[in-house]
Amino acid sequence: MKDVLTPIEMRATDKNTEYNHIPTIVLMENAGSKISDYIVSNYPEKKKVSIYSGTGGNGGDGFVIARHLLNHGYKVRLFLLSKPENIKNGDSRLNFESIRIIDQTDKNLRLSVITDSSQVAPDNSDIIVDAILGTGVNGKLREPISSAIDTINYSPAIVISVDVPSGMNPENGAVMDKSVVAHETLTLHKMKTGLEKAQQSYVGKITVLDIGIPRVSEEYVGQGDLLKIGLPDKCSHKGDNGSVLIVGSNPDYIGAVIFAAEAALSQGIDLVFIIAPESSADIIKEYNPEFIVRSVPGKVLSMDAYDAFLDLEKRVDAILIGSGSGLMEETSDLFNEIISTTKKPLVIDADALKLISPDMLTENVLVTPHAYEFKQLFDEEVPDKLEDKIELLRKLSEEYNCQILLKGVIDVITSRDDYKLNRTGNQGMTIGGTGDLLAGIAVALATKNTLFEAAYLSSFILGQTADKVLEEKGFNYRIKDILKKL
Repeated sequence: MKDVLTPIEMRATDKNTEYNHIPTIVLMENAGSKISDYIVSNYPEKKKVSIYSGTGGNGGDGFVIARHLLNHGYKVRLFLLSKPENIKNGDSRLNFESIRIIDQTDKNLRLSVITDSSQVAPDNSDIIVDAILGTGVNGKLREPISSAIDTINYSPAIVISVDVPSGMNPENGAVMDKSVVAHETLTLHKMKTGLEKAQQSYVGKITVLDIGIPRVSEEYVGQGDLLKIGLPDKCSHKGDNGSVLIVGSNPDYIGAVIFAAEAALSQGIDLVFIIAPESSADIIKEYNPEFIVRSVPGKVLSMDAYDAFLDLEKRVDAILIGSGSGLMEETSDLFNEIISTTKKPLVIDADALKLISPDMLTENVLVTPHAYEFKQLFDEEVPDKLEDKIELLRKLSEEYNCQILLKGVIDVITSRDDYKLNRTGNQGMTIGGTGDLLAGIAVALATKNTLFEAAYLSSFILGQTADKVLEEKGFNYRIKDILKKL
C-alpha cells in the first residue's frame, strides 16, 4: 500500500472506513484528540490558543481540538470563518453544536463567528491552529478566509496547520493565491502528495498522526473508491466522456461482445465501437442500435480486421480484445499485432488470454484471468493463501510491467507498484457472461481512470451489483438482471 496519498485517495479512504462500519465522526474525534494531545505534549506552557475553522471536515477537526484543549486547561478562542448554517459536513455540524453549548458554560472558551474581513483582528495567542481548509482549495481565496490567513501569518504565535496549510493545493503543493505559513503541519493518517512537493517554508515540520483508519480501508476496494470516477463535464460534447473499441465475437459466442458492450455503456461513456466478423456483426447490430459495428470478412477474426482496427483505434480512448473471439490461429495473429502496435489502454480478456504470450504485455495492458486462464498465460499455479497470491501477482506485474486482475472469491488486482483486493460478489456469478461484463466495465473506466484503477473499480462495481441482485432475486438471477442493475 502507498505511503503517500493524493487528496482523492484520502477522501476515498475516509469513505471506505465508513463503508467498513466505522463512522466518520469517530475519525474526526480521533483526529481532534490526537492533535490536542500533540499540543499538550509539545507546548505545555503555551496555554493561549486560537483556532481558525472553516465549514468542512477540517473545520470540524478544529471544533474537536477546541473541546479537548479546554479539558486540559487551555484558554481557547475559536473563530468560525462563516455563518454556522454554511456548515454542510454533518460531523462538523454536530461538533459545532457541542461547541455552542460549551461556549455558554466554559469561561475558557470564546467563540466568534466571522463573516466579514473587517471582523478579523490581529492575533497575539501563543499558538494558532489552522483548521480552515482541507482539500477544497481552488483558485483565489474568498473573504474572510483571505484576511484570516494574513492575520495568522503576521502573528507571533506558533502556527500549526491541520492536514495541510490552508491555501495550499494538497495534491501538488502549489500556492495559487496565498497560504498559511506553518511552523508545523500535523497531517492525518498518511503523508499527502502536496506536502511532499511543497516548499519547506510553507509546511514547516511535518508529523503524521494515526487516527485509527484500519488497513482494510486502503487494501480492499470500497464505496469510497467510486469517488475516483469523474462525472461528465457540463460543457462536454459527443465523445468527450469516453469511447471504446471492442474486438471480438465468432458465430458461437456472439453474446460475449454484446454483454461487454452493454456493460461499457452502463458506465456513462459516449460511444462503443465493435469490430466483429461478418458472421456475427449483423446480429450484434440488431441487438442495440447504439453499438457502432464494423463488419470484417470471414467467420472468425483474422488479419483481415487489422485495417479496420487501425482506423477505429484513432477514434477511441481504450480497447478490449478477446470477448467471444474463439481460439483460431488467425485470431491469435490479429491480437498479437494489436498488442504490439497500440499505445491505448488495452484490456485483454477471455480467449485472447490464451492466444498471447506474456512477453507481449506492456504498461498499457490489463489482463483479467481466472485461475485456469492465469495458469495458461503465466505458466504459474495460483497459490491457495491470499498473501501468496498478492506476492506472486505483484512479482508478475513488475516483471511484465502490466496490470493483472485475478478473478476469484477475493479478487486480487496488481500493478507494478500497488495492489488492491475486492471481496464483493457471490457464487451466483458463475453464470456465463459475468467475465464479459467485468471486461466491459473495465474498458469503459479505462477511458477516465488509470488501468489499475479501472481494474479494481470494475471488480468492485460488478461484485456489488451482483450482491444487490442476489438480495432481490436469490441465486436464480441471470446476466440480464445484473445488466439492468448496473
